Amino acid sequence: MSDIAGLIAGLTTFRNKAFDGAAQGLDGECEPLVDELRATTAHGDQTGATRAAYAVYRVGRGEDGSAALGASVSAGEAMNPGQTSTAAVAIAGELGVIISDPMSYGPDRETRNAGEKASIGPLIGIAAPLLTAAAAEGSRKALS
Repeated sequence: MSDIAGLIAGLTTFRNKAFDGAAQGLDGECEPLVDELRATTAHGDQTGATRAAYAVYRVGRGEDGSAALGASVSAGEAMNPGQTSTAAVAIAGELGVIISDPMSYGPDRETRNAGEKASIGPLIGIAAPLLTAAAAEGSRKALS
């Protein structure tokens, strides 16, 4: 193996370990964020469907989120049939975290009256630095 080929192989291994560690770090933050959404009182609670359907899941590194989204939609449908709606999402890059409410009325709730009943928007502001730190710490641990 040439020096360049060895360098490239080493960098590829380093990159994969870093991203795999970041994915593990993100995975650890998803459940607490779902718990936070399910505890909110911001949106009221007429049927319990939104609370049951909230989902936070990591995508990338072999995970497409379909199982988490399926469970989320099923939970919402069980509590408020016919009121779920989903759309395809593409994440640019290696990793991402989806914070989701599949209820068809979710977008209206997030934006109506300047977001007075919003739950996902405010959580994103809190979660972004936490997720970034978790990804960085996961990479650090994987590489140490």
